[in-house]
Parts: sequence; C-alpha cells; structure tokens
Amino acid sequence: MNDTTPTETTNAQAQRCESPAFLRDQLITYLGNKRALLGFIGEAVAVVKERLGKSHLRVLDLFAGSGVVSRFLKQHAELLICNDFERYAEVINRCYLSNASERNLPELQEAHARITAQLRNAELNPGIIAKHYAPLDDTNIQPGERVFYTTRNAAYLDTARGLIETLPEEIRQYFLGPLLAEASVHANTSGVFKGFYKDARTGIGRFGGSNSDALSRITADIELPFPVWSAFDCQVDVRRQDAVAAARDIDSEHGRLDLAYLDPPYNQHPYGSNYFLLNVLVSNRAPSSMSTVSGIPTDWQRSAFNQRRGAMKAFRQVVEALDTQFLLVSFNSEGFISREDMVGYLSSIGSLEVLESRYNTFRGSRNLRGRNIHLTEYLYLVEMT
Repeated sequence: MNDTTPTETTNAQAQRCESPAFLRDQLITYLGNKRALLGFIGEAVAVVKERLGKSHLRVLDLFAGSGVVSRFLKQHAELLICNDFERYAEVINRCYLSNASERNLPELQEAHARITAQLRNAELNPGIIAKHYAPLDDTNIQPGERVFYTTRNAAYLDTARGLIETLPEEIRQYFLGPLLAEASVHANTSGVFKGFYKDARTGIGRFGGSNSDALSRITADIELPFPVWSAFDCQVDVRRQDAVAAARDIDSEHGRLDLAYLDPPYNQHPYGSNYFLLNVLVSNRAPSSMSTVSGIPTDWQRSAFNQRRGAMKAFRQVVEALDTQFLLVSFNSEGFISREDMVGYLSSIGSLEVLESRYNTFRGSRNLRGRNIHLTEYLYLVEMT
C-alpha cells in the first residue's frame, strides 16, 4: 500500500529529472517529429505554469503521433491526455506513457527475456512482412519485389510479432511499442513508407538506392529492446479518436484543461499512408487490398487537414470543441494554414503570443527543389478569453 499523499508525490517528482533516454530513444522516425523542438515547446509550457501558478498541468496532446511531445509533457503534468487516430500511435503511447504502478516489472522482464531468447536461438519464421514487403533474396532482388526490409529483418519482425501475440493482451503493448520503433528505423526508406529506395537506372528495389545511402541503418539487424520509461508518474489517458470527437469527449469526461497542445498535419502528406506498415504490424494481418508498388492498404485513414481547402475549417472545429485555459499550436511555414490566417483566427479567441524557431527541412522529402532549406516553426500560445 502506498501511504504517500499527492502533495508528497508531487514534491518528490519535482526533485527528479526526466530520463534523457525516455526523450531520445525508441522513437519512431516521423515527419514533423518535435524532438529537436522540445526546448522551444518547454518555454511555452513554463509560461503557462507561471501564469497559472501551478507546478503540474492538466494537459492534452491532441495529435500525438510519435508521442515525443507527450513524453516531454509527462514531467509537467498531473493529467496527461494523449490522442491520435492511428492505431500505431495508440500502441506506442500506451507503452511509453504508462506509469510504473501499472506495470508488473518482473513479469515484463521475464517475458522479454523469454521472447528475445527465442528470437536469438530459434529459426525465424517469415510471414506477412516477409511475403509482401521484402525480397526473397537480398543479393538477387527481382523486378516487382517490394524492398522495405532485408530478408532477415522481415522474418524477425514476423516472428517477433507472432511471439508477442502469445502474451497476455494487457502486456502486448510493452513489446509492440519497441518493435514498431525498430521497424521504423531499420527500413529501406527515407523515413516514410510511401516508397522504398530503388536503383534509379533499373527501377528495381535496392538497399540505400543508387547511392547506397544509410546502409548501416537500413541493413542493421532489428532487435527487440526493453522499453524506456519516464521517471515521472501522472494520470494518463491515451485515446484513439478523430480530433473533434476526442475534444468533445475529453471536455465531458475531464472538464476544463490547463493546456491543449495542437500539432495537426500541415500539408498534403497523410500519416495513414506514410506509416501504413506500422499499422500492418499492429494488426498482424495482410491488407485485403493494397497498392501495387508499395503495398499500401486501400483503406488507410484520411484527414481533412491534408486538404488545403479543408484545413482551416477542420482546425476551427477542433479549437471550438476544446475547453482549455491555454492553447498551444505548432505549425510551420509550409503549412496549408498561413501565418496570417492563423494569427487572425487565434487572436480573435484570446490573447495571442507567437514564438518562432528555424530548423532544417526534412531530408526525406522527395523533392527539395524550390523549397527552402530552412523552415520556420511557429508556436502560437493563446490565453483563451
């Protein structure tokens, strides 16, 4: 039985520092990943805490994706709500945002030791990933073969996924999370699964492409690491919902929030198709219908934020459904919603401050011609009226 009071727990946590590994390791490779901007986001969080006179906040990360911002926010939260409408994001965030009190550490360590021993000593069994997303022979890749993984890594993913399925359902997330992180890193891609590296001359899949880029990353053996976790505990609510529906439900279930962080999709690149292979791993089922070249399921989820004409309307619907004292919006200079439109709308609903940070364009983008090498990330902090 835990005899500490909430105040004692909060004071003890305030004396600790967050684990650097928790903010750095086992993150899926993700478009718009805010890991490099956590200090920037932290400045805005500090402002909110000071103005509210609170050491820990009731906070929402509505478009959580990889979960890196939710990981950062955990040390600052008394309540952390993490939402995204992709299945892989739900699994990842249920794994990494869990509290120590929810986990039976000896059980997890025993299961991890057992599974990794089987993966190390037994023959790997090719399955869905090997059949649909890897070549039969790494040294003799044929036209028409998909080349997202080496044959060994594809079989490892299939075998690990099968072993995870034998675990009790309530602990599978702790093994799926790290497997998804590994699957995203050691892939024959620039960071998204819409396509794989090919030989520019023949059009046939090739590890690292014509220039043999990033071969050490792509061909390194996938393993199954033990999860990294936060040094902090707080009330956590991980959800998988459309953003508007989530905002409405959160209002009715949790009441008013201190801070809502919004990082919606910026442009036409949809996460549902860009990261479809992570969802295939989660479901452990081959898509019933898929595209010819990349094997993308035809039923991937679409977002109104990926359409220039619908982005602003969708954004307003989300904001209007929220009940929060502060709103923190992340958006970049290439987004469908212009800085002028964003400032005009947000200044009409509260007191607005704008912070700016320059960073490099994502190098995995297919066409950098005509694009700025540097982008500006805008943080819009609104004290709601």
